[in-house]
Amino acid sequence: MLAILGVAVWIRILSAHGGLWVDEAWSAVLVANVDTPLDVFTSINHDNNHHLNSLWMQAVGYATPPLALRALSIVTGAATVLVVAAIGARRSTAHALVGAALFALSPILVNYGSEARGYAPMLLCALGAILVAARWLDAPAPAPRHPPGLLALLTILGLLSQLTMLFFVVAIAAWVALTLRQRFSTGTAAAMTARLMLPSVVAVMLVFTLVFGAAAASPGGMQVGDYVPFSFASLVDALQVMLATTLGASALPRWWIAVLALTLCVAAMVAVAHRRPMAWLAMLAIAGLPIALATLHIANTGMPRYFLLSSVAVLLLLTDLIATALTKGPRSKILAALALTLLAIGMNHDIAQDIKRRRGDIDAAIADMRIEAPGGARVQVDHLQPVAPLRVAAATARYPLALTSDCRRAQFVFVDLDDGGAAAATTRRCGRVYTLRTMRRRGMLSGTDWALYGLPRARNALSTNPY
Repeated sequence: MLAILGVAVWIRILSAHGGLWVDEAWSAVLVANVDTPLDVFTSINHDNNHHLNSLWMQAVGYATPPLALRALSIVTGAATVLVVAAIGARRSTAHALVGAALFALSPILVNYGSEARGYAPMLLCALGAILVAARWLDAPAPAPRHPPGLLALLTILGLLSQLTMLFFVVAIAAWVALTLRQRFSTGTAAAMTARLMLPSVVAVMLVFTLVFGAAAASPGGMQVGDYVPFSFASLVDALQVMLATTLGASALPRWWIAVLALTLCVAAMVAVAHRRPMAWLAMLAIAGLPIALATLHIANTGMPRYFLLSSVAVLLLLTDLIATALTKGPRSKILAALALTLLAIGMNHDIAQDIKRRRGDIDAAIADMRIEAPGGARVQVDHLQPVAPLRVAAATARYPLALTSDCRRAQFVFVDLDDGGAAAATTRRCGRVYTLRTMRRRGMLSGTDWALYGLPRARNALSTNPY
């Protein structure tokens, strides 16, 4: 178990190198504009404010190296491995070890467990809530004492980490109710579920009142960084990316991902029929969440991170299937070992690719500028998106940088590329021709593709500080 935990920490540290990408950088800028911890709750009325992560950013400082800004996610991301092991240990040692290994290596969890956002702390709280609920379901008491309070506390901390904790709370409540319904009458199951989950419902109301009440009281209201209307095509794309990055299957064709999704849905239905302990949670998360978001036409569902609940459920379902097979006959053990081997190979492949790309590593742009213009530089940008990443990277490197979007003479041009798009050898701005200096590609889940262009090197060599 210690070896698995060590691997989890190590790969998250490796994945945490490179400059802050857009969402992380804007969080850092928002935090830098407020003075006190209270301001994080009352003055940053933006969907990019993941409150506990913002408090951490405020504590370590704006221009701190990225590894320090991502440390909260690294620690909480690795800690989820221990919680999953505790969930599995209720069944067997095999469940504990298989679950820990899958959660340690899953590329989507490594990604969000190594960037300066609130998803890793949220997942730690969510898995803690699943553990509390699972233990209570092992011997449900009509009048539970401690579990309701623990669930409420985890709900508060999870929501203050990232508001999509709400998906987990709803899924846990439904899982508990449906599992109890298999043992008791409808009325009894509903009453027992209400006693367990009522404090969590109150916690949800309190946090949402705090967040949206503060926004309503501010002149600008709640700000949204990126709003993309609902579309079925983007939903399907997000689900495919989520599943591929959960299982380390990004190298597989899209139709293979669809086959995997269908297989997992069938496996969840079989688990429900056999009354496996977490079967209803798997069914609700794998099939129920996408259906609910599609039915409600929720915006921004083209983002794979909206489906972290589904990702967690997939890994828990696979843990149960593989660990159970390891306790059976030789043929089952061979198939389980083969499945684990294939998953490990795929996961390590995807992790290695992401570590190499460093989420597009904006720090590389600053490093190139410093070589050509040691005293500082002016950079032309086409729109707002790269402003925060460039500012944060320059501040961290203590490099004087001026950004412009007009025709003032700039030594460099920073261009955001379409995902997978080619970078031209030259680009023209305001009658000046700039040549390609360097470019970077985004990771599977985070970052942006970009290219840096510069004036002829002889002219850059004579550049002076833009200030």
